[in-house]
Amino acid sequence: MDMSCNILIALRQQESIEQIKNILIPRGYSIIDTCTSGMQALRIAGMNTIDIAIVGFTLSDMPGLTFATDLLSQYPCSVLMITPPEQINYVRSSAGPHDIICLPRPVTSAALLTSLDLILQYKERIACITRETQKLKMDLQRRAIADKAKTVLMNKLGLSEAEAWRAIQKRSMDTGIPLQEVAEAIIKEYKHK
Repeated sequence: MDMSCNILIALRQQESIEQIKNILIPRGYSIIDTCTSGMQALRIAGMNTIDIAIVGFTLSDMPGLTFATDLLSQYPCSVLMITPPEQINYVRSSAGPHDIICLPRPVTSAALLTSLDLILQYKERIACITRETQKLKMDLQRRAIADKAKTVLMNKLGLSEAEAWRAIQKRSMDTGIPLQEVAEAIIKEYKHK
C-alpha cells in the first residue's frame, strides 16, 4: 500500500501526538504537521494538501467533531477520529455524510495501521470510480456529438442512419482527424445551410 499520503495530526496532548508519530514515521507515513488546536489545524490544512487528518475527540480549543466537519467542508480529505468507546455511536450519528472514521481509545499500533490502510484502500477505490465515471461521461458526450452529426447528415443529405454513420467514420479515417472533431465540423458545416 502506498503510504505517501499527507497526514495531519491534531490531538489535545503532545504526548499522544508523539506516540502516533512514533508508530507512523518508522513505517514511512508522511506527517505534514502536528498541533493541539483546531484553529491551528485548519490553518495548516489551508497551506498544505492533507489526505488524512488524525483527530482527537477533543482539541484544546474545540470539540474534535466540530473541527472535523469544518475541515471536511473545506478540504477533500479523510478524518480518523480517536474516540472514547462510549462516544463512537454519537460521532457516527453526528458525522452525517462526512468522511469520519472512528478509532476507539486506547489506540494500539495495529488498530491505527489497519485503520489507515483501510482509509487508503477506500480512497483508491473512490479515485478509480471517479476516473471511470469521468471516462463514461466523456464517452457519452462524444457519442451525443456523433449522434447529432449523424442526424444532421440524415436530414440535410437524405442519408440513412447507417450511411450517415459510415460517412462520419470514413471522413475521420481518410483525414486522420478524431471522430468527435469530424462530428463537430459536420454540425458546424451544416448549421447554417
